[in-house]
Amino acid sequence: MTDLHILCLIHSLDGGGAERVMAGLASRLVGRGHKVTLVTMDDGQSDRHAVDEAVQRRFLDVMAVSGGPVSAIMNLRRRVLAIRTAIADAKPDVVLSFCDRTNVLAVMATQGMLPGRHGTGNVPVVISERSDPSQQCLGTAYEWLRRQTYRRADRIIAQTQASADFLQSLLPRPREPHPAKSVDVIPSAVDIPVVYSDRSVASSSERIISIGRLEREKGFDRLLEAMGEIAVRHPGWQLTILGEGSQRSALTAQARSLGIETRLSMPGWVSPVWSPLSEAAIYVMPSRYEGFPSALMEAMAAGVPSVAVDCPSGPEAIVDSQQNGLLVTNDVAGIVGGIEQMITDPERRESMGQAGRDVLQTFGWDRMVDQYLRILLDAVCGRGVRR
Repeated sequence: MTDLHILCLIHSLDGGGAERVMAGLASRLVGRGHKVTLVTMDDGQSDRHAVDEAVQRRFLDVMAVSGGPVSAIMNLRRRVLAIRTAIADAKPDVVLSFCDRTNVLAVMATQGMLPGRHGTGNVPVVISERSDPSQQCLGTAYEWLRRQTYRRADRIIAQTQASADFLQSLLPRPREPHPAKSVDVIPSAVDIPVVYSDRSVASSSERIISIGRLEREKGFDRLLEAMGEIAVRHPGWQLTILGEGSQRSALTAQARSLGIETRLSMPGWVSPVWSPLSEAAIYVMPSRYEGFPSALMEAMAAGVPSVAVDCPSGPEAIVDSQQNGLLVTNDVAGIVGGIEQMITDPERRESMGQAGRDVLQTFGWDRMVDQYLRILLDAVCGRGVRR
């Protein structure tokens, strides 16, 4: 395969599934012999995911919070110009962008969509949607910008077919003789655990664990409500939530009001996650919606029996409730019922934990990297980029 210079773009490498996948993908692309420049919108101080030392890093430091409409416009312009400068300096064959708002900025930078400015030449851009676009509202301005920019991307990648179908609806209908632009589906990959769950220890554990950003869409408020019921019937069980975000204070107050503050531990991001996972008896994913639940896959790969709500989108592609985990209704009652089943049936819990490790075969890194490389090369060839 032709060696490429790929500029990877993401807001940061802070904790989160998209950030983990970007770090892993960039490192593996370098391992395949490609040149990778990884550009983040932040200053790099919040990095929680390591990359291969051969990956070239650039930090734009343009993540200032907007204080109103005027500063929002100025920040938008500043970010687009910073991305454009980074691309012009790096001279990549192709740009690969992760996450919705960053995708909008990447297309604006490469397509010259700011008045009085030129684009970055003939550099193709491939964008990857990491959340569920039908659920993740970007606000009026960015939703309009997403419609205008996504149609201009050379290729679009989603993690599930449901997300791909929604993104397809944003694209203009084809006119003869031009074919329709399709949205490719590439699920996330899961890392091989460094430490597997020691079931001789975890089988006697009474610890439930969950991982994710402390934001509303992750549903930790629902998990706390469920834990309030579980605590009454199973007083020895504890809950650990790994992650950080804007809802920390609200979740702490909720736990106090439910009387479970002594049962709850929220240590923030822990990296790597394998050690705390190895000590847990049950993993719970309570999200209201997902792009593709990376933390759930990590727990299953480590052999932790898992409960996941049937939310859009992704869990249904990972969890088979008859074999490798419990897929429950997308509400508090479903979460309570799933945890209750796991607690009261240790034999089934352990068999599901063992079966969950099959995600390593289904969602392996080699397959994902192959799929991304095919699309990146197609984008370069489609533009006729001279190298």
